[in-house]
Amino acid sequence: MGSSARTAARHTWSLWRHFHLGDAGSPMTLYQLTDRLHEGRTVRVPCNAIGPTVSAWLAELGANSPMVEDLARAVRNGDWPTAYAVGEHLSVHVAVAA
Repeated sequence: MGSSARTAARHTWSLWRHFHLGDAGSPMTLYQLTDRLHEGRTVRVPCNAIGPTVSAWLAELGANSPMVEDLARAVRNGDWPTAYAVGEHLSVHVAVAA
């Protein structure tokens, strides 16, 4: 694993810890994000971590996109047709975690 991949992995772990352990007592909906460009990369995050997580994945590829916020907003608003359409462009699948 290269240096940038390790840094991104640490960043993703830090986000996970912040969003999952920072508010341990309150129930929250988790969303399952699947990176369709990297086999086996799936995480479960609260809604407010969708944007940072997808942005970190794009950064690993040297990319960024304003569509990340569109994806997060669509999920937050329950607009699943838009979430799926934007996710297709970002190569990310999002669903409510079971």
